[in-house]
Amino acid sequence: MANPAVSVIVPVYLVEPYLRRCADSVLAQTLTDIEVILVDDGSPDNCPAVCDEYARRDSRVRVIHQKNGGLGSARNAGLAEASGEYIAFVDGDDFIDPGMYGHMLSAIRNNQADICICGYQKVQENGKPSGPSESFENRTMTGMQAIEYLYTGHYIYFTIACNKLFKRGLFSEIRFPEGKLFEDGYAAFRYYYASRSVVCLPGLYYFYLTRSNSITTSSLSVKNLDGLDAEVDSVDFLKEKGCLDLLAKAQTKYFAAVIRSLKRFDLNQQDVSLKFKKINKDFRRLYPDIRKNPVLSNKEKFTAALFKISPRLCKLFIRVKKL
Repeated sequence: MANPAVSVIVPVYLVEPYLRRCADSVLAQTLTDIEVILVDDGSPDNCPAVCDEYARRDSRVRVIHQKNGGLGSARNAGLAEASGEYIAFVDGDDFIDPGMYGHMLSAIRNNQADICICGYQKVQENGKPSGPSESFENRTMTGMQAIEYLYTGHYIYFTIACNKLFKRGLFSEIRFPEGKLFEDGYAAFRYYYASRSVVCLPGLYYFYLTRSNSITTSSLSVKNLDGLDAEVDSVDFLKEKGCLDLLAKAQTKYFAAVIRSLKRFDLNQQDVSLKFKKINKDFRRLYPDIRKNPVLSNKEKFTAALFKISPRLCKLFIRVKKL
């Protein structure tokens, strides 16, 4: 039996109220030549049974049951089993337009691209919009040009994995980090760097559920500081590859994220204090290059020097100067 055109990987964990809507939207694709891999990431609710039910009902559905390892682990498990020519990801509480993969597959083939990106809409639990949509003009670019957009107002559109269709070969060596939030931030640089061509579609085909009780929307969750680890990773990656113009932008974005986090979090909380020790260690390693960054102002470089010495001292300076 020939391999399917598209493997759709759906990580499943504590999404029982939304899983059927998600699975139904994937199986309702006008492109029927797909396989759907539901990865039960040790979900303690009724999701495992729902996954098995869908596998019995539709031969295109396969189920992986594993111990809880997080989103990155679930995606990697799906990648290990995927047999499609192209790879897509859908989070278990989101849903997609029926024409999503048909449109994207045509675009990726017609443009001989490695990645296709579509627009997305954040929605409430009832499916109604919860904010403005995010889309991009219909155009084709190189992978390096796509990396540049990670430092613009379109960075979410270019970073998240779920509004994309990937040539399977891109994941021959790339995997998502496990045990971290912001998995997409780690992978994006790598698959764009490996891509010759990226095509963008303006259509809003992906619907992203915003839940107030999720970890990523909890503004003061210490797990949100994982985003700084992703920023460090991008700086290291671009330096390793010799992408010096992009490296300056990555350093600037990283420094801004460090200061923004320093303002938001209480260093007197033990878990936050421990995390900032690790953040400071990374910052000290990167500081010699940050100090030479031509984009940063003298005031920013002074603030960076204070953070290198002591995050607490830097936070006090920011508070006194009302920065």
